[in-house]
Amino acid sequence: MDAANTSTEDLLRTLLVRTAVMQANSEAILGELKALREGQSVLQEAVAALQIDVAGIKGTMAHFATQADVEKVRTELYKAMEAQTWRLLVWMTAVCSGLTAAVYYIARNVH
Repeated sequence: MDAANTSTEDLLRTLLVRTAVMQANSEAILGELKALREGQSVLQEAVAALQIDVAGIKGTMAHFATQADVEKVRTELYKAMEAQTWRLLVWMTAVCSGLTAAVYYIARNVH
């Protein structure tokens, strides 16, 4: 019966050692879990700040011009510049022609 008691005692010791190891591992896991939860709260704060920033960006995006808007304005500007250039050219031609005619008239008729 001593052999049975010794075997039972050995099993109990082994069980106690394994339980202690499991408890130590469990405490380590709990510590890591606590650190993860703290990191999660920091991450949640960062995500909340990003959401606020993105909402602000979306609010201002409506005021920005698209590529099509820029092309439309550019086309209108070039058309207006071309029309103004031709008006100036016609006006300068008419003025120069008038001045030439006036000088010719003065040179021909005034002595």
